[in-house]
Amino acid sequence: MNDATTIVEKAAIFRGLNQEQLQSIVRIAVAKQFANGRVIFKKGDRDEELYLIVKGKVRITREYPLGGYETLAELEEGQAFGEMAVFGDEVVRSATARAAAECDLLILKREPFRQLLQNDRELANTILWNVLKQVSGRLRTTNDKVMMFLVAPGLE
Repeated sequence: MNDATTIVEKAAIFRGLNQEQLQSIVRIAVAKQFANGRVIFKKGDRDEELYLIVKGKVRITREYPLGGYETLAELEEGQAFGEMAVFGDEVVRSATARAAAECDLLILKREPFRQLLQNDRELANTILWNVLKQVSGRLRTTNDKVMMFLVAPGLE
């Protein structure tokens, strides 16, 4: 993980930050490796970490009560996940994240991240706008899925 700043810069959540701001994020991040197939977090876990993929792939899934699962996303280098845990209090994970290949991740914990946001309002504003864009896109995708279900043949 030689040039973590370059990876942080690629993440949509950190788009638009200057080099000094990117470095401040790298300084509070902790590097961790996950073997292929290892669970990073499970649905229902209480957590307070945001993850950034430096190397490898992560699969986000949701299990069905009667068995089986649905893949919600396959994430690759430069993508962030779990961001809602650093913004909310007492966040419960809504899905499971598992290494889909050997992974190197940067982990940002809630309190150091929040402190950084409080100390640099410009950084906070940029990140919050980026998160809002991501959440808006996810909501639009969810709405499309619901509409497809509602107008499916045989449901009329």
